Amino acid sequence: MEPGILEQDQSDEALVRRSAAGDRSAFERLASRHAAALYRFTVRVCGGEREAEDALQDGLLAAWRGAATFRGESAARTWLYQVVVNACRRRHRRRAGEPAEVEGEEAAAAVAADESGPEARAAARQAGRALDAALAELAPDAREVLMLRDVEGLSGEETAAALGLGLPAMKSRLHRARLDLKARVEARLGHAIEEVVG
Repeated sequence: MEPGILEQDQSDEALVRRSAAGDRSAFERLASRHAAALYRFTVRVCGGEREAEDALQDGLLAAWRGAATFRGESAARTWLYQVVVNACRRRHRRRAGEPAEVEGEEAAAAVAADESGPEARAAARQAGRALDAALAELAPDAREVLMLRDVEGLSGEETAAALGLGLPAMKSRLHRARLDLKARVEARLGHAIEEVVG
């Protein structure tokens, strides 16, 4: 086999095409390649580890079943996020009315990593809790755009495609979500902050 063909067969897009043809191992390779990022996304968007695991499983099952619908108009990674976003939305609609729960204090841990004093660690934990609570309070569409663009690092075009929006609409939603998140964190902390996400 020629080296170029081997590399091409390993691309995400090639793996989706092979999955559409029924190649389970190709889909497993694609899913494992993106599983960690998709899981981080679902934990924040769906609220909590158990809900995230279920949503990710639902999304990956839908991606496996719908691999033939991948048209290649966006990157396969973007398509996977879109499928998982839809799974999170379906689960959210099913459990509407239940309080959103967001776990973890990753932001606090990152801030505290460079500062060793107990006051700095306590402030970082407080900021992390405020951020987690503020994220949980956001509308699902605001949380989705923040997580895709600012946490997962998708490009503007990829984020727009994953959410099924045009680029200007995504930018507008992202701007509003950032402002809303910042206001909520500041209200919880009781003072102004420079920047929350991204």
